[in-house]
Amino acid sequence: MGVSSCDDMRNFHLTHVLQEFTPVCILTPLRRLGSSAAVFFGRHGAVSHLARQRQQSRQSLYRDAEQVLATVDGQQSRAQIAHLQQALAQAQATIAQLEQRLAHAVEIDTDRQAEFASTAQGEGISLPQARRLLQVLLRQQTPSVAQLGTFTQAAARRATALLAVLDPPTRARVEQITADEIYCGRTPILMTVEPESLCWLGGHRVEHLDGAAWRAELQGLPQLRSVVTDAGNHLVHGVHLLQADCRRAGQTVPEHGLDVFHTLREGQAVLRRQWQRVTGPIKRAETLQHRAQRLQRQGKPRRLQRKKGALSGWPSVAWRAAEAAFDQVWQTERVWQELRQALALFTPTGDLNDRPKAEALVARLAPQLRGPEWAKTRRLLNRPESFTFLDRLHRQLQELPLDETLRRLVLDVEGLRRCSQHWHQPGPTGAVARGLSVVVSVQWAKTPGEQREQASALVRRLLRSCWRASSLVECINSVLRMQQARHRRLTQGLLDLKRLYWNCRVFRTGRRRGQTPYGMLGLNLPTPSWWQLLKLSPQELQQLLSAPKLAA
Repeated sequence: MGVSSCDDMRNFHLTHVLQEFTPVCILTPLRRLGSSAAVFFGRHGAVSHLARQRQQSRQSLYRDAEQVLATVDGQQSRAQIAHLQQALAQAQATIAQLEQRLAHAVEIDTDRQAEFASTAQGEGISLPQARRLLQVLLRQQTPSVAQLGTFTQAAARRATALLAVLDPPTRARVEQITADEIYCGRTPILMTVEPESLCWLGGHRVEHLDGAAWRAELQGLPQLRSVVTDAGNHLVHGVHLLQADCRRAGQTVPEHGLDVFHTLREGQAVLRRQWQRVTGPIKRAETLQHRAQRLQRQGKPRRLQRKKGALSGWPSVAWRAAEAAFDQVWQTERVWQELRQALALFTPTGDLNDRPKAEALVARLAPQLRGPEWAKTRRLLNRPESFTFLDRLHRQLQELPLDETLRRLVLDVEGLRRCSQHWHQPGPTGAVARGLSVVVSVQWAKTPGEQREQASALVRRLLRSCWRASSLVECINSVLRMQQARHRRLTQGLLDLKRLYWNCRVFRTGRRRGQTPYGMLGLNLPTPSWWQLLKLSPQELQQLLSAPKLAA
């Protein structure tokens, strides 16, 4: 027997012995090893013999041998490990991507939906429009319009409660306001605004508009010193009632200034209507001239014969009538443009305006505005309240901590800066303006730099705060009218919600940029977010406002 036959027999008996004495727990792996030994190292007939002994088919032994060979070789294991590593890497990349998306994701829960709806109402967007915008994000989970309305009603109730805490400290800081009324249907809304900060102080619905209603609205301003209004009868009557109450109580009587904006708008409207009437005679003269030229080319008399419903007369007569009407309106416009200077801070020559100059100008030029159309404009110009802003400005200038000479110099510089158009005029007027600018510039250059900048800043701040018109309350009225067009009705709760949102919003442009109305009045809120402010109870807000840092 050869060596190979002996080895085969030894492996065969080894396999048999292992099968006989191996414990059951490791029987299966060893059986596979025995199958591999018989297949790869057994003599001829060893596979058949082992298959009969195990009562299995020879194919099962071959499969066991292939599995053992694959396990020993390791290629399949490495493939499985590589596949698992690739799957692990993909899973880790997916997790990282999801975590990155989660860092930028915003959970639009019920609180966020309520904030979205309330902010939309504060901006003037209707609830159906707000739902359509929210539907872009939430799709099928978008709440209904009724649910959004429930959110905003709850926010409006909280805003009303918080405004009862915020209004007293806010109104205690106000010295000057502009006031006007706006109508929601037939219901009047009393609007008051602090002009420097554009803080919306009041927007209250009243059942009946009269002087008593306005007096009750203005009595909540203990530090009030100046009121700028239009010429509305109820509003003016309310201011007069307030002034009478202050006189009886021995308190400081607030000044009443008549709105300059409405006076100028009224005069400009009359002038525009007069110019529109001038176009009629001009068009008639042009028509007559064209017809006369056509008749002349035809060899007919140039005088148009009178016909029923047709133009007639000489073109030259029509042109003289048109020129007379044009000259009359042109003269009226020149008077009006000169009369407008009575309501300006500086005269055309750069001097600071005052009441005597303005009243003298009105007394000289107002009678030249003839006709019933100018009656209202003349009445407004002749009212003493039209020049209250000039009295207040001169009094505040005297209260500035500046030397009289330096104050006059700063006013001269500011007047030349605002009236620089006279430097370029020909003739004596331009020569005087240029000579005066040289003298003022030399004096200004001799003033120390720090003192000059400080004085200029004080005077410019005072000139900027000299409010002559109630146009600022008209700004908020225009916003409210735009919002009113989108809402079916403006309830008091919705007005309070809009007012709180307006006073907490940050201005995006202008010299108020980056500030809020409440902040410009010196009211430091415990949180910059109006929605977080709405989550506070009135008691919590009162405690936070009374803290030393916030009350300062």
